[in-house]
Amino acid sequence: MEKQLSLKQEKVPAQNTPGSRPVPADGKSLIIAPDSKNVDYTMLLSQALQCVNTAEILSKVEVGTQYVVQIPAEFRQAYESGEMFVMENMKTGQKWPSLMEIAANGRKQVVTPLPIAEQAVVQGNPIQELANSQYNLLMQRQMTHLTNVVENAYRVVKDIQQGQMDDRIGLLEAGKNGLLLAMSMPEGDERMRQIDSSRQNLLVAQAQIAKSLERRATEFEALPKSASVRFIRELSHSGYLAEKSRNVQIMQDYYDLYLQATKLLAASYTVCGNNETAELTFRLSESMIQDIDFSKVKTIQYLHKGLKDMFYNDPTGYITAEQEISRENAKKFDYISFEVSGEKLLEALRNGEETV
Repeated sequence: MEKQLSLKQEKVPAQNTPGSRPVPADGKSLIIAPDSKNVDYTMLLSQALQCVNTAEILSKVEVGTQYVVQIPAEFRQAYESGEMFVMENMKTGQKWPSLMEIAANGRKQVVTPLPIAEQAVVQGNPIQELANSQYNLLMQRQMTHLTNVVENAYRVVKDIQQGQMDDRIGLLEAGKNGLLLAMSMPEGDERMRQIDSSRQNLLVAQAQIAKSLERRATEFEALPKSASVRFIRELSHSGYLAEKSRNVQIMQDYYDLYLQATKLLAASYTVCGNNETAELTFRLSESMIQDIDFSKVKTIQYLHKGLKDMFYNDPTGYITAEQEISRENAKKFDYISFEVSGEKLLEALRNGEETV
């Protein structure tokens, strides 16, 4: 089965003590494996190896061993003892390329740090170009995924309203479709204008959804704490308890739609490289929700004690959690990491020698 390109935080404990081998700094890695989809693995590995001085690697590579070649997405020139070398230490925070061996327990150990090749500094860094292109592709995929999620949430709320959606809430549909259109356009001013126009619709729609949620929370009549009183009300008004449960579920659906609209708004800024405004989007959304009093809605717990993940338990906390996820997704790649066998690495290294 083919792998998708994967990205994750590679956490390797720092061991910069005297006499110890250096280890890669923590960071966000784009993992490229031989079976990754939609990439020319052999070509990319060859490009990566051209960035480093591989003269001493051949003697360190063993057949039957699995390795990771890790290259910083961005490296700077460093001249020490006449060599170009990208180093990382506790003072500068600079990163270096490295060859890591994968042990039987899955842990990685640095076999050797890799000096940056002089031609890579002179001719430019193809690894950074790859990192940027894959980052942009992932941002577009995330945007498309979010628009699909919003569409599903929108349909739920629309069904609840029996097709009588407020025109301003209906702007969510226009905003979503506009962003999808923008994602299919080439980068440039026209694409930016399309994103901005769609974003305005989303802003109005998001605010209106919050108002609808606030109105429903305000109008909700709290349930009596006494089970006997609730029983009497159910006797006098058949369906009383079911109606209360239904109203709370409707508010949950509105909250979900609000949360998805917030994520989509933030993503519309992130895809344009405006991460600070994306962060502000979440903070403003938290503030808007924080102003809504859900105390009466929480009385539904008298009826359903097992409900733990409902919106009214931590309305701003769910937004904060999504903000953390968005923040991590918005970070650029620190490294490109190639998973490679000893056999494949030796083959690529020897091919590189032949072409020099």
